[in-house]
Amino acid sequence: MATITETGHAKNAANFDVLINCTIGYGADYQPTKALLAIPALQSQSAAAHAALRTVNASLPAYNNAVALRNEAFEPLNPLLTRVF
Repeated sequence: MATITETGHAKNAANFDVLINCTIGYGADYQPTKALLAIPALQSQSAAAHAALRTVNASLPAYNNAVALRNEAFEPLNPLLTRVF
């Protein structure tokens, strides 16, 4: 079974959650002028990011299997192509 490590996008999503928790800790003092930086907007972005990560993690095994099958199908051609050249 493949292991999932906390690197790349997964780490960014986790750090984004930490950022949201820090802004929640400011309480009423956190009042951004842009609506996109408000806590509800940040939380919805975080939910979308986690949903996208789940989708990628769910489709990754099928992709890896397809790549492995393609590599396996083309493997016998390497010696043949060498002889042809």
